[in-house]
Amino acid sequence: MKCLGILAGPRKGHATDKLIDAVLDGIKAAGNEVEKISLYDYDIKPCSGCCACHESKKCVIDDDHHLILEKMDNADIIVFGSPSYWSNVTSEAKKFMDRSSSFFEMKAMGPKRTKKTPSKIVIATTCGVPWPLSHIMGIVPGAMGAMRVFFGRMSAKVYEIYGAGMMDPARSIPSARILKKAFILGKSL
Repeated sequence: MKCLGILAGPRKGHATDKLIDAVLDGIKAAGNEVEKISLYDYDIKPCSGCCACHESKKCVIDDDHHLILEKMDNADIIVFGSPSYWSNVTSEAKKFMDRSSSFFEMKAMGPKRTKKTPSKIVIATTCGVPWPLSHIMGIVPGAMGAMRVFFGRMSAKVYEIYGAGMMDPARSIPSARILKKAFILGKSL
């Protein structure tokens, strides 16, 4: 199976990136093909709200966005991770999601992906606030909610993993326990 990892955070080698890597390592250990990209390496302009994509199935904005959708279209598994910024995904993740209407069919109840790929999706987030405050304050649930709404519109099984309590820059990686859990999740896919 082909897997696409997507980092939607600006800090390579830090918490969210490490969490994605652990899931991808598990997927690789199970014998699957893995590719990882960062949204920050692509030129993605914001949505103009023109709705042309609802009819044409293509966005009229000329940038790199379509390259990522093509990669997603060919993936059996997607691992998408965004750190939590103000109880939501990063602005780069939000721009990407806003521009992705052409990846879906517009139905009476909103967008829906009817194509059978990807079949499995892992959504991941990290934040500096420790558990349980990360949940009580809505930090992890907010970011997960945004990703769940977007990826939940696909005909795929969605798995979730998060790391909380990484406020100290010296500890900006998830704990060994969380990384092991992420690896096991990836291997089980």
